[in-house]
Amino acid sequence: MILILMIVTILMLVTLLIVTLIRSWSF
Repeated sequence: MILILMIVTILMLVTLLIVTLIRSWSF
């Protein structure tokens, strides 16, 4: 149960990081 929550939070953080990187590159 806790492992699933950890994986979900890590995935959310990674997606947020990718989104911010794409916005900073401003394609």
